[in-house]
Amino acid sequence: VEAQYAGAVYPAGSALAGKKFDPANGGVNLYSADVMVPAFLASYTSMGGKGLSIFPSLTKLLPNWTVRYSGLGKLPWFRDVFKSVNLNHSYKSIYAVGSYQSYSTFMELMGSGLGFITDATSGNPIPNSMYNVSTVSINEAFSPLLGIDVTLQNNLTAKLEYRQTRVLSLSMTSVQINEAISKDWVLGMGYKINDFKLFGSRNHRQVKGSVNHSMNLRLDLSFRKQAAITRDIAAMTSAASSGNTAFKLSFVADYTLSKLMTMSFYLDRQTNTPLLSSSSYPTTTQDFGLSLKFSLTR
Repeated sequence: VEAQYAGAVYPAGSALAGKKFDPANGGVNLYSADVMVPAFLASYTSMGGKGLSIFPSLTKLLPNWTVRYSGLGKLPWFRDVFKSVNLNHSYKSIYAVGSYQSYSTFMELMGSGLGFITDATSGNPIPNSMYNVSTVSINEAFSPLLGIDVTLQNNLTAKLEYRQTRVLSLSMTSVQINEAISKDWVLGMGYKINDFKLFGSRNHRQVKGSVNHSMNLRLDLSFRKQAAITRDIAAMTSAASSGNTAFKLSFVADYTLSKLMTMSFYLDRQTNTPLLSSSSYPTTTQDFGLSLKFSLTR
């Protein structure tokens, strides 16, 4: 970054106006956003490259995408067993500048985008961009990295997904990077039973205009491993800051009693095992119940 100022002349109005730039009078701050942000982008993405910009150009940004393939359901064996088979893949990434301010003492250098600000301690002009950026972050996710959802001939639906997420946050104030990574397995199944007589015999004939007493069953299982690391750039140390392994089971059964009333039974169970025993402890949460929903809008 400092090499960009080689041969530059201090701007008019500064304490060293007219003189050539000399790092001895004040050089680029090692932990300034001008240095940290381009290094951050170059380390974790392909956006930075050899560029030194805090705000990457549009041509360097990766597009987000979603891919869905349903051709397997047309193959002979799949067609006999499944009504539909879909393969899913999705990627999303967001680069965000948390907040920034313009330096009131900024003096631009000949329209080049480079410039100087006045050092609060010495009063000398020091090379710096116009913006004082405090934090930047990258939030990217494969949601899912690979997923499949199917519908069988008996109307049973199933879904299996593997997801990955990564959140990176760079702070120029604390000179630290916080890196959080999570990996998820998700399994879901659903089934609808039409004309299910919960109260009474099922041996009856469906009357035109009568209510279809349907039973909707849904089971979802998820397993997540997540961990967070704090990297101190100045001290060149890394330490785990948090993390846990979580297993969640969720079961819901909805039953249509009438056109106006629905009964639901639900069961939720979640177990969390911490990565660091010193900061938290294993927990298990269970929740179940029965609810009645009465609607006047139907």
